[in-house]
Amino acid sequence: MVFLVILTYIILFLNIYIITFLLFAQESAPANTILQNILGVMVTVGVVLICIYYILRYIESIYVKHRKKPYFIHFYPTLRKLPIHLQKILEENDFYKSLGKKRKRYFMHRTVRFLEETNFAGREGLAVNDFMRMQIAIMVTKLTFGMRHYLLDYLRTIVLYPSSFYSILNQTENIGEYNPGSKALVLSWKDFQKGNLHQDKGKSLGIHEITHAIHYNSIKNSNISSEIFYDTFLMLEKYLGSTELRNRIVQTKILRDYAYTDKFEFIAVLVEVFMESPKELKSKFPQIYTYVLQMLNFRYFEE
Repeated sequence: MVFLVILTYIILFLNIYIITFLLFAQESAPANTILQNILGVMVTVGVVLICIYYILRYIESIYVKHRKKPYFIHFYPTLRKLPIHLQKILEENDFYKSLGKKRKRYFMHRTVRFLEETNFAGREGLAVNDFMRMQIAIMVTKLTFGMRHYLLDYLRTIVLYPSSFYSILNQTENIGEYNPGSKALVLSWKDFQKGNLHQDKGKSLGIHEITHAIHYNSIKNSNISSEIFYDTFLMLEKYLGSTELRNRIVQTKILRDYAYTDKFEFIAVLVEVFMESPKELKSKFPQIYTYVLQMLNFRYFEE
């Protein structure tokens, strides 16, 4: 409510400023052409709008520090719909089914936008069909559903292999990798589906690699969603500075060994556990659970 009041006053001030500018221009310089007046107004409006943007951005940053979430998540001038045959695939997803009517429309819109902005390619003879595209789009949409900025600037291509593949980037046999240089996510479809169908003992290749993409985007971007993710990640790192806590995490075996490779793998594995076993993570490490919830602004387990 405070945010809207401030915004109203800013818009009112802008209108008064423009009217005053026009009246002053007509009185003091009657020889000015209409084009000069229009250009003057456009420059003034542009400067004022830039100022408004930074003022609102600053206000929201203060709000985020206190509330640990963006002021709003969803705002779309129009909502897009999937074709009927793709809607049927979406309607089979458990998370989508758990949402209310309004959020279902938002989820569908975001799925449409992701599909529009992302290229899919198959390798080693794999033909990428609508079902495959939808499963990946749904997972990306789910992981970013608590974020206002849900389209990842550094993810534009999804490459699918039938199973494991040789990575030129890492020179190893992999089942998945995120390549920020080419803005590509490379996945073994077989292993993606194992995790997607919860057949891999709590592991999820899709969640893991998509988290890498979200993490990288948070480092490179300065929008509010990236700011929340990255700042909360730094808070989590500081919290994990306790040797006693780290030892307790290792002893509980809540995270698989791969998590301790580096900080990027740690957060990717942690998000897997958050998504696949939220109750267990919350009961054993409630503060860590809260940090991950804040990073993604994913509050749907709390409702």
